[in-house]
Amino acid sequence: MNSDSLSWYVARTKPLQEQTANSNLQRQGFVTYLPNLKVVKRIRRRQELRLEPMFPQYIFFRPGSEQQSIAPVRSTYGVAGIVRFGNTPAVLRAEVLEAITTMECRQNQSSIEELTAIVPGSKVVVVEGPLAGMEGLVSTVSMKRVEVLMQLLGAETKVRLALGCLEVAE
Repeated sequence: MNSDSLSWYVARTKPLQEQTANSNLQRQGFVTYLPNLKVVKRIRRRQELRLEPMFPQYIFFRPGSEQQSIAPVRSTYGVAGIVRFGNTPAVLRAEVLEAITTMECRQNQSSIEELTAIVPGSKVVVVEGPLAGMEGLVSTVSMKRVEVLMQLLGAETKVRLALGCLEVAE
């Protein structure tokens, strides 16, 4: 039996300590998998791409060898406990792990335009600046700027705005 056939288990981490748990488990010889997704976050009036855990407060792990016990995981710094069903640790099936990996890869290859809901043709509202509260129709989208068609002074006008200044209108 090789290490590739060992079972993957699920551990619950303490809040916002996924990376801490990940590095501490690896230091103990466990193989870990912490799927992260690229997401668009609005930070200081700008849209930024960030990586965040796909499953906040959860990490997948498996023993580094057949002889390694999973018992030390419970007391690993950053880990709250092993996910169990009764007394039996939860095991992640290979096809589920493969589906998660595929989704992670697909999402992380996406551009900011693909990740944001602001796309050409969508109705948006300006949330910051002198045009705050006004609505318009998105014409084009790029990493930093969005071209929006707006009614200004009775005429349709193209206005270039920062992506972070817009939200999708409801």
